[in-house]
Amino acid sequence: MFRFAVVFVHALIFLAVTIVGLAGKYNPAPPEPDANYWPWFMMFVIFNLLVIISAIVQLRIKKIWVFIVSVVGLFAIFLLTLQYIWPFIGVNFLGM
Repeated sequence: MFRFAVVFVHALIFLAVTIVGLAGKYNPAPPEPDANYWPWFMMFVIFNLLVIISAIVQLRIKKIWVFIVSVVGLFAIFLLTLQYIWPFIGVNFLGM
């Protein structure tokens, strides 16, 4: 059951980050004239690597408290990086 929970939660985080990361590039709004998406994509690639590393570590350690701390940490990092992409989410959701 622990293995399923680790894989399921990390897969959900991975998919959410990937969808948000690709939505910036492939949206219906007109693109900015000098838009450079490499920093944006690299941020999500690095974050997805953190998710994969976290899942591997969780499957080896098998401690509930480490799992909870890492998932909360990944979620917090995701919200902090999300406010730089969509500032209105950071203002409304995080109270900043």
